[in-house]
Amino acid sequence: MFERKVFQEMLKWKEKYAPHYALFLKGARRVGKTTLAEKLGREAYESYILIRFDQADQVVKDLFVNGLRDLDGFFAQLQFEYKTQLHRRKSLIVLDEIQLFPQARQALKTLLEDGRYDYLETGSLAGITKRSKDILIPSEEYTLEVQPLDFEEFLWASEDTFTMPLMREHFANRKPMGALHQGMMRSFSEYMLVGGMPQVVQAFVNGKDFGKADFVKQQIITLYKNDMQEQNEENSVYVRNFFDRIPSELSKHDKRYVLSHIDSSARIRNYQGPIRWLDEAMIVNLASKVDDPSAAFNLGVTDPAFKCYLSDTGLLVSLAFSDRLYLENELYRAVLRDQLQVNEGMLVENVVAQCLKANGHRAYFYVERNPATRKTTMEIDFLIRQAKKIIPIEVKSSGASSIKSLQRFKEKFGKRIGQAIVLHHGEIKCQDDVWYLPYYMATLL
Repeated sequence: MFERKVFQEMLKWKEKYAPHYALFLKGARRVGKTTLAEKLGREAYESYILIRFDQADQVVKDLFVNGLRDLDGFFAQLQFEYKTQLHRRKSLIVLDEIQLFPQARQALKTLLEDGRYDYLETGSLAGITKRSKDILIPSEEYTLEVQPLDFEEFLWASEDTFTMPLMREHFANRKPMGALHQGMMRSFSEYMLVGGMPQVVQAFVNGKDFGKADFVKQQIITLYKNDMQEQNEENSVYVRNFFDRIPSELSKHDKRYVLSHIDSSARIRNYQGPIRWLDEAMIVNLASKVDDPSAAFNLGVTDPAFKCYLSDTGLLVSLAFSDRLYLENELYRAVLRDQLQVNEGMLVENVVAQCLKANGHRAYFYVERNPATRKTTMEIDFLIRQAKKIIPIEVKSSGASSIKSLQRFKEKFGKRIGQAIVLHHGEIKCQDDVWYLPYYMATLL
């Protein structure tokens, strides 16, 4: 069991919001939700019951539909089925993969009003909207997102607890890392290749074996594809086609997702549902194009153009080479040899998007084109907000150096702009009023 920052937030929920609110752990499959739920049950309660709706039999499911009029009987039956004694105000009931049985989610209103026990749900919102059209969703939910392990948690998994405090100190003082830089770059490269899915990290840290980690990633990708095939809320062919195309779209220079690249007849009206399903399953991390950057980014989103990153960069590596053996994966070789080219820069941009999301930032980008020629005249990879200022972020692969877009952006939107940042292969430095930071410091933005 790895140390996860979200666990402290779960303890806060128990202290401040239970029993009046159920905790909803929302996240992709295999991101560690069930493990966290059981850890809370073991460490913070006298007993807990884990109800897995991907395995629960009909007797248990019927309890949540027909058994709520007699709650004494409901809880007696539940304790019998799971051979676990529940203690008033000292036990937790976990409803695992709640999206598979929304009726249990509706039952929470009654169960919370009863107040005997605390309740924790795990799952995603993928397809739950259509499946819940005749169901009353409780408002008494406290939601926490469970993301893949961030870079700091990845280091903790390797029993490295000293690197991040040093990095924070250098970041705060804008002081070069010096002799630590190459080691940090190596660790961050490993994080890019392995990603943050707990089972994958576990396979890697036991001997730093990329092959074992890649095997687990391929199993997760297969699981996701099976989920896409088995769901019946959206066109499964469209969901799979969109998902499979992500590495190709990210390998392009501008990284925007163009639906016609899937099929010349592809239209947004056909793909809105599949894209929403992948987003709600938290498999992808969507970035919106901002036309008029301001502190309220949502107000500036009018263009349908978007980028689509994978929520976990390690899975992106394996998806890009899902038809080949790990040893034939050129991305591993390029990263480990420090030979990333422009098209492999998709990994760096994806992992930056992952770092920003882990810090609570939604992904936005900016593009400006010449109206006559349609050629791109300005492009900013990421925009985030700090206080009331916009922070433009450019991500440069090892062979790129021009920051003309960043300079033009500062000239055009000067008063709205805070500190402009370039994430690059090298050390911390300030040049032309732009701060250059090493890739790994994206985890501190």
